[in-house]
Amino acid sequence: MPDTVSQFLQFYFSLDDSGAAAERQLAETVRLVLSADPDDDPVEPGGPVDEARLAEIMAIAHAAASDGNPLPLDERGDVSVDLGPGATVSAFSDSVPPECPRCHELLTDWDPQDWWDGGEEPTEECPSCGFTAPIGDWHIGSTPYARTDCGLVLVDWPNLEEYGPELHDALLASVGSRPRYVSGHL
Repeated sequence: MPDTVSQFLQFYFSLDDSGAAAERQLAETVRLVLSADPDDDPVEPGGPVDEARLAEIMAIAHAAASDGNPLPLDERGDVSVDLGPGATVSAFSDSVPPECPRCHELLTDWDPQDWWDGGEEPTEECPSCGFTAPIGDWHIGSTPYARTDCGLVLVDWPNLEEYGPELHDALLASVGSRPRYVSGHL
């Protein structure tokens, strides 16, 4: 039986942006990624940017958005973009339920089905302390599911939170309003 190779995915995304604003933000975010060498330690932005590769990444994102479906994971390169409704993020095998930012209780009964089906971002209440907010305002760094119209996907890059904190912070600052980060193994 062949060995299964795990892929490490990192998602930098906005919970509020879409359309032309999202496209501008994501182009800048991709530019930052393309200016970094994933083999460096630490991974830092600031190198030359392959503008042709940037244009290709954005063109693929446009084609997927015009089809109304995000690009499947098995068709993504090491850097890709989601523009438009239907894009999702997940920590996959590393998933845990959203965590209350006030008392750290896990929202173990959370059901993302309505959001999955295309609904609005749900608002949830913590059963322990009563904290109430949209789910994106909970700790969702290892969420089993989130929906976005504006996201950068990195496949098999080093964990930038750990090995490229300057780039990690720059990506969060450039990806849009209500920026979030989710990572996990597929």
